[in-house]
Amino acid sequence: MQHLGRANYGSPQQLRSIGGMLVSTTRYAGDDSLPLHEHDEAYLCLVADGAYVQQASGRDTACETGLLLVHPEGHRHANRFSPQGARCLSIFPSHEFATGEGMQRLLSDHRALALPEAPRLLARIERELAATDDAAPLALQSAIFELIALACRNGKDEHQPAWLTRVLERLQDDPLANLSLQELGALAGVHPAHLARRFQQAQGMSVGDYRRALRIRLACRTLAEEESSIADVAIAAGFTDQSHFARVFKRVTGETPRDFRQKSLLKASA
Repeated sequence: MQHLGRANYGSPQQLRSIGGMLVSTTRYAGDDSLPLHEHDEAYLCLVADGAYVQQASGRDTACETGLLLVHPEGHRHANRFSPQGARCLSIFPSHEFATGEGMQRLLSDHRALALPEAPRLLARIERELAATDDAAPLALQSAIFELIALACRNGKDEHQPAWLTRVLERLQDDPLANLSLQELGALAGVHPAHLARRFQQAQGMSVGDYRRALRIRLACRTLAEEESSIADVAIAAGFTDQSHFARVFKRVTGETPRDFRQKSLLKASA
């Protein structure tokens, strides 16, 4: 079995070291596979585009665009990439930052976190990785710290009630379902008003905004992989109004649907 230090298989397309933190993006070819390996340091992996299956502890995890994987120190896993391949953003935190209470809790166990705001933060991180001005390192750190803060909050399983986990899973399983607060409250076994307040506290957004962000994540995959028109992508993502779709898309990702598609096509051909 392979042991890796502060590195991944493959040659990074982008690599930046800031204050002891290492950030890189790496593309993997379609139908490629990585053997069983482990890293000597804990790190975060955000699936920037494409997909792969992770094999670990006898279980397969489908890793799709927008999923954030937390790999604790020594986590053994192997990867099998889809025919389209994948591109991954890896973050190795500094030793000082990794000793903080929130980070220690986050990095203590392997997690796969679906963060609705991941597309927006990924776009910011990639812009700053490519930037050359003297403010880029600070802006890059800011975007990464926001991503890690969201991961810490979402990964705080021991303080999250079981009913909230059920609600999150229900929303993630079918982002297109038009579920009311009453229906979600019945699933959770709590009053809809309590669900709305607790959800906002835990996720930093309302149930409606969370569902819209999940739908935008679906749209991102479609825009990057298919030839459908933007109007058709909007409808498939549950938006009847293309202009509304475009406004929500930009709010979540920081880009217009057209700019996102063009950038995805350029990356795929690189």
